[in-house]
Amino acid sequence: MNDQSARVVPVVVVLPGEIDVTNSAQVYEQLAAVLAPGVDTVIADMMSTTFCDSSGVHAIMHAYETAAARDISLRLAVSSSTSVRRVLQLIGVGRLMPVYGSLREALDPA
Repeated sequence: MNDQSARVVPVVVVLPGEIDVTNSAQVYEQLAAVLAPGVDTVIADMMSTTFCDSSGVHAIMHAYETAAARDISLRLAVSSSTSVRRVLQLIGVGRLMPVYGSLREALDPA
């Protein structure tokens, strides 16, 4: 197998069911911990996240900025049936990073 045919598998980080001021710093640390050399894509799996306050959004945006500085793509997988998806749409997160309606879509966006 040559380098061109090798497929790099994204790193998936499963985020908690609720993200708020009590755990947003841990969410950032969880995402930042996988932003290592050799990683080109990280997926924040928020499919089971039913609540995310402004501190959680800030943690995700901070992780996005950290990833971008390292030339790593950060994608979000967020269920369209939750208020989390609506909040992210309202504040325009999708204009900065890709937001997908399922983990499967985020893993293979083509």
